[in-house]
Amino acid sequence: MLELDAHCRATLVAMARQLFPHDVLDDTPYADVVRGIANASDEERARLLVEGVELLDAAMERPFVDLPDERKVEVLKEIEGSDFFNDVRGATVRGLYRNPVVRARFGYEGPSSHLGGYVKRGFDDAAWVPEE
Repeated sequence: MLELDAHCRATLVAMARQLFPHDVLDDTPYADVVRGIANASDEERARLLVEGVELLDAAMERPFVDLPDERKVEVLKEIEGSDFFNDVRGATVRGLYRNPVVRARFGYEGPSSHLGGYVKRGFDDAAWVPEE
């Protein structure tokens, strides 16, 4: 497990939230993502994360976490495609949308095949579903 300092964790949470913003979520699921990143990190990945946070902070000569959302987007667009960006984006997508608490906040009840599928569970009023 990798110990990230408080600033690094806060920056990665802010980055994850900016990449996948959801008003219905507080910072807790994003912090869970960052914990997952730290738990799965080795020395090489740790270096990538620390250097990536330094890059984010240097882009506008002030900490990334203190930037307004528009500026955060600009900074992220500048590093889009980098190893750091791709690593955090991938980990966030996996960690955030696999989280059952997050899925429940979006109204996703989970797989339904064992219950007869979605069509027979209240989605049969969708106009695009063909009649049997």
